[in-house]
Amino acid sequence: MFGLLALAAGASAQSDPVASESLAPTDSALVVRGLCDDCTVAVSKTQFDLLLGILFPAGPNANSKTNFAKGYGDVLAFAHAAKQLGLDQSPEYQVSLQWLQAKTLADLLRRRLEKESAAVSDSDIQAYYREQSSRFEEVHLRRLVVPKSNLAAADARAFEIRAGEVASALRERAARGEDLDRLQKDCFETLGFSGMPPSTDVGNRRRTGLASEVSGEIFALQPGEVSRVQAEAYSFVIYKVEAKRKLPREQVRDEILTEVAKARLKKALDSVTANVRVELNETYFGAASAQ
Repeated sequence: MFGLLALAAGASAQSDPVASESLAPTDSALVVRGLCDDCTVAVSKTQFDLLLGILFPAGPNANSKTNFAKGYGDVLAFAHAAKQLGLDQSPEYQVSLQWLQAKTLADLLRRRLEKESAAVSDSDIQAYYREQSSRFEEVHLRRLVVPKSNLAAADARAFEIRAGEVASALRERAARGEDLDRLQKDCFETLGFSGMPPSTDVGNRRRTGLASEVSGEIFALQPGEVSRVQAEAYSFVIYKVEAKRKLPREQVRDEILTEVAKARLKKALDSVTANVRVELNETYFGAASAQ
């Protein structure tokens, strides 16, 4: 009588509140009365847990669990009243039901694929760590910044040319082993900047933490070596690698697990939709839909 939500009509009710942990799978988690003269809808713990798992994939908190249970009766009451009016025979109901069935099946499949993709073994992690070893390299990096402009300069283009010359000279001094903090101070004094120059120590960086235009060159450097002068948007920049190491596998284990699971899930999802094509009728959707 009550459709999909009437999971266990006519089952016996539990008269006393019982802690969820002590309920048997077939015991009623909730009972709805008064939907009609002789109707009682009882939902077992197993059935209600399944429903909660669908509606709250991350797990319901105590409030959402209780609030949903309290609203359950209202939903059944409206569903019962709708049936009495024959709305379950309407085209709107049939179309909605078809869509909800398809959407529910799609969601259930996605969750299964997510669970299967997340089952990453130690050997999978080890293989990924070995094959993608460059992703886990880390450098301790210092950076010398030579600004391209100065608001006090009378000729902006001439200042930029001068800054480029200073950067080239500082790069040669850095390559000979001079301290970058000293060079950064000399840079500011030479170009007429007042105030404290920035620190040259930018800490530890991985490839993903650097712009793609410079990461390749930086990670090709050995400790003590400096990059070429890099022309960035507002400055000329020289990088120096102070130290270099490969992060231990256990330190990046969670990251690898996430990446492997993500790649597997994408592959699984793509395999489902690989051959699917949607053709839109231009008469209905308009010419823009064809683009």
